[in-house]
Amino acid sequence: MRSGTTIPLGALAVIAVLMESCSSLQVLRKHELSGSSAINNAQAFSTRLRADSNRRYSLVSCIGATLYDQRRALHDVFQLDENKSAALSGPLNPRYDLWELDNPNQCSVLLDVDIPMTQEAAQHEINPRSVLRLCKISSGVIVHLNPRDIRRSKNAFHLTRDAKELIHGLGDIAKSKEPPQIFVILPDDSIFGGYNALTEFKEHLSELLGKHPNVHIMAKGEERKVYKTIKKIDKDSSPKDIAKAITMDDQNKDIMSSALVQIKDACFAEHYRNVNKQLSQLYKGKNMPDFGSIVQASLLDAALAYYLRASHMRLDDAALNYLQYEYKRLSLSTNDAYLRILVMAEAEAKSKLRQELARDYNQDTDKLVDLVMADFNAEMEKALASPLVTCKPPEWLSDTVETMRDQLRDKLESIVTVHKGLPRNTVYSEQERALEESHAKSKKERGVNMVLSISAMLRERGYGNRQGYVNYQYGPLILTLGYANDRDIAENKPGTGILTPSFRIQPQLHVNVSL
Repeated sequence: MRSGTTIPLGALAVIAVLMESCSSLQVLRKHELSGSSAINNAQAFSTRLRADSNRRYSLVSCIGATLYDQRRALHDVFQLDENKSAALSGPLNPRYDLWELDNPNQCSVLLDVDIPMTQEAAQHEINPRSVLRLCKISSGVIVHLNPRDIRRSKNAFHLTRDAKELIHGLGDIAKSKEPPQIFVILPDDSIFGGYNALTEFKEHLSELLGKHPNVHIMAKGEERKVYKTIKKIDKDSSPKDIAKAITMDDQNKDIMSSALVQIKDACFAEHYRNVNKQLSQLYKGKNMPDFGSIVQASLLDAALAYYLRASHMRLDDAALNYLQYEYKRLSLSTNDAYLRILVMAEAEAKSKLRQELARDYNQDTDKLVDLVMADFNAEMEKALASPLVTCKPPEWLSDTVETMRDQLRDKLESIVTVHKGLPRNTVYSEQERALEESHAKSKKERGVNMVLSISAMLRERGYGNRQGYVNYQYGPLILTLGYANDRDIAENKPGTGILTPSFRIQPQLHVNVSL
């Protein structure tokens, strides 16, 4: 009698195959490069890769495997742990995983990532440039295009912006010296609605990828075949290159610099609105001797805000360079304004001298020129004042002020010379004429005027009577009241038949009193 268990030979063969497959690929670690712990995971993995530079690695990149059948094929071929694999992904929770596999002869690192978004990597979980760099050093790349990655425009189908940028980047990789094998898996043919639309879409993909022998466009359902093919490609990837692509050492600086630029633009936006406002008032002719102090105080506020917001980024050199750029930008944008201030100050000084000479013709002109020059120097000192030591007006502006100061004194002395050499009546005739006309208009005639006139009357004959009369003269109204008494002629000679004449001339005396 034999004891033990009898196992059929067929079962032994199956067990042997399973054990071989289980030992061929075994997950060592999974590194999540998205989420709150992404930076620490990337740094830890890259540090270990750099330390283990003699080990042989083979990298395979899988992009866009989000549907069930795609995930199932990926898990089965590479024997990934379903409990560790992310079940859900999307724009709010993108998948970006690196799997370490214990496989000395085949794929040892697997990139499992969603199609990255094209926006700035500083604002999103996945950096598209990091994904493309990993694809470039991979032995094989497989891209799943799903219905959400394709949009319909009239009768044509095109890739979305994110998918198009990825395919375009893979097309550039395909043109490199040692490109990986690139496989693009199309979605189900039913979404295209016909053979012609599918053919046009494949041509659209070919234009983006380019026609290269290492680029393959596959139909849906060939995922397993492609995975089995791609994991056996014998191509080594340098651990240092993988670490560099993961951490993006050189591009992290670019990302941080991009963030610095955004912070700078936000901090200096109000400053440049203030500068433009001051410049607009200056160009409209408003005298602004304190222009420099205003704009530099605004720059100081913006620089302080920028420093407080960028100090935690540990990019002091870049932040300092951006500040130096803003100082230079302000200097270049305000040079014309300073020149305008100088010209306006010179014109104001000459106008002030002429006004003083017109006010008092006999005053001391040398002293007057000194006073005008003192006002000009004070205004220039105020205009060139700089609260920022690092943002002083350029040296050429100071030299220009010195030259203009000497020229202005000569111009003022020339004005005085011309003023003294011209006749006073000629120089001031118009002004005095205006004053005299104004005085004449306001002056009123006062006094007593006497006028002797003769009045002639034509009246009816009679024995005399008493009568009054009124005369009107053309022009100003003159009211003349008169009184005549002719009765004395008839009364003194009664019975004689003497009557008053029908025509009589009588002298009159007019007295006009003007108050």
